[in-house]
Amino acid sequence: MGDQKPVNVRCGVDVVAGILPGTPEDELTRQFFLTSEEWHRPEADHVALLCDLAGRANAYATYLMLQPDRLNWVKLEWVWF
Repeated sequence: MGDQKPVNVRCGVDVVAGILPGTPEDELTRQFFLTSEEWHRPEADHVALLCDLAGRANAYATYLMLQPDRLNWVKLEWVWF
């Protein structure tokens, strides 16, 4: 999306898609982040934070998967830092 990776990322999810397997289309790539600052807030609900992150990333991946006339593959990759 053009957004820079935030400082102190705790968790990140990349969603990539394209026509040729393994060759992502840059305009379809999105990254979703959970920062350490969000994670360590005293009132933080960790389950809610992770569910929100996963929900946003999965919703976007599903949106892309529902376009088989435009795309041949979608990949979601999750990493904990």
